[in-house]
Amino acid sequence: MAQSSTGPGSAYPPSEWQSSSRAYNRSQLMSCLRAGVIALVLLGVLALIVLF
Repeated sequence: MAQSSTGPGSAYPPSEWQSSSRAYNRSQLMSCLRAGVIALVLLGVLALIVLF
């Protein structure tokens, strides 16, 4: 059986693992926000094309 990566023998201490996890979550949130803005802009362009 594989051991859990957050166990006592993990490569990172829990505090470092949690801080890197927070940085990853922030990066993921920024990527999602950017994708949402791009989607809204493209929808607006498509609406303008359809209406005019």
